[in-house]
Amino acid sequence: MRNHKYLKHLMLALLIALAAVQMPANSITDDYFGNPVDGYDARFFGMGSAGAFNDLRPFGIAVNPANLTLMKTRVGFTASLLMDRNEDNRHIPLYNSFDSYIDDAVYASNIDIYDNYAAAGFGAVKLGGVRLGLGAFYAPMLSFDGDYIEEIRNNRNTDNDGYPQKLATNRIENRGTLDQAAGILSIGYDFDEITQLNFGFQFGMLEGKQEFAKTIRWSQWAIDTFAAATGNDPNKVLPNYSLTTDAELEGAYAKMGMAMRVNERFGIAATWAPKAVLDRTGNTLEHRDAYRNTAELNNLVDIDEDYILPSNYRMGLLYQPRNIMRTWLNLDLEYVQFSEISDHYNDQFNFYAGVEHWVENRLPLRIGFSATNSYLREVEADGSLIVKRILTPKVSAGSGFAITKCLGVDLGFGYGWREYEAQDLFKDSYYNDKIYSGSSSYALWPNSYINLADRDWSNPDKIRENDITLRAALTFTW
Repeated sequence: MRNHKYLKHLMLALLIALAAVQMPANSITDDYFGNPVDGYDARFFGMGSAGAFNDLRPFGIAVNPANLTLMKTRVGFTASLLMDRNEDNRHIPLYNSFDSYIDDAVYASNIDIYDNYAAAGFGAVKLGGVRLGLGAFYAPMLSFDGDYIEEIRNNRNTDNDGYPQKLATNRIENRGTLDQAAGILSIGYDFDEITQLNFGFQFGMLEGKQEFAKTIRWSQWAIDTFAAATGNDPNKVLPNYSLTTDAELEGAYAKMGMAMRVNERFGIAATWAPKAVLDRTGNTLEHRDAYRNTAELNNLVDIDEDYILPSNYRMGLLYQPRNIMRTWLNLDLEYVQFSEISDHYNDQFNFYAGVEHWVENRLPLRIGFSATNSYLREVEADGSLIVKRILTPKVSAGSGFAITKCLGVDLGFGYGWREYEAQDLFKDSYYNDKIYSGSSSYALWPNSYINLADRDWSNPDKIRENDITLRAALTFTW
């Protein structure tokens, strides 16, 4: 009967995971820096990713290598499923005929989901008052995955419930991850039965790919209509466009950590990861078909540059209040030196907080909050660099259960959101068919008085994103 209860819990966890897979996720905004992948440990992900001091789950070694000898077990292994669902809504300002602002109108909405996997393991031995431990983990550090699709339609009216004609389809398809494979060495010393000081060192190899593709493809209706308007002149065509990047990342990084159990109620921890400089090599190809009096464009540019991961400092606190129910409170503060990338960036603080409370000492309930900073990086046509800071708040929750004495399942859920301004991903002037025909009137736009002009920072897009995240982990400890 007891095993039957655990089987029901396990089936519930699998159903939740499968439901998340079906949700029709990463932001395309961060195609250069990528989207940081966190929450390898589903337990502390449910607690707002506050895990600098973590003595309960094997993946705590990824946040702080000193957590290895802090663990209360001799052997541990975790396998994690990491899923992210991202919704991207892009708005443009809507004005009435008197040029008065009305509202922001959504012109493109995309929902996508992506998955990653991670695993970690460790072993530790105790020799008198000294503990020695070795560990390793493999996990994605950054994800470059992102998808975007946008239909360009003309300004034909919608009488008789008809849609305006589709002129072109714009797509962005980004793929790739920066993966880390790391080894960990940790040593701890027990001053007495409670007080304990631990130090850890982590060294890892980083390797990954960035594959970006941005395309504009004219619809068959637009091609046929334009050909009829220009008398099927073979020199007057609508040109397709593509911009692709294939790059590889490779390098190494290190992290040092400290964790101290002060007494039965308090624990403190700190980590430092120095700046890592990776090699970024590959090429970028820009292609546009020939049209009218303009030759075909094929511009291949080689990539050979440094890719910088800035220094990171993190401090954490654990507090376990004297309580009838078991309770853990974790607080982390992180300092990221973005200024090491270039002078355009400012250093930022990130905050993480979470609490776990056991209901009747049987069911853990977790809740957390985090606020992290990232940057939007855009290169202007003249080569100048524009960066904008983006704040992402996130709330999380989670729980878990034991299958056997040594085997357990943890689930963590998160919801994050952010709002910011950015340039239009595809310039409006590209759909001005008068450029390709040489005519004084449009062939594809019924209203000949519109002005297809590119929008700049004086009239940018407003982007609202939300991200739903699932973390599921199967953990063995002994």
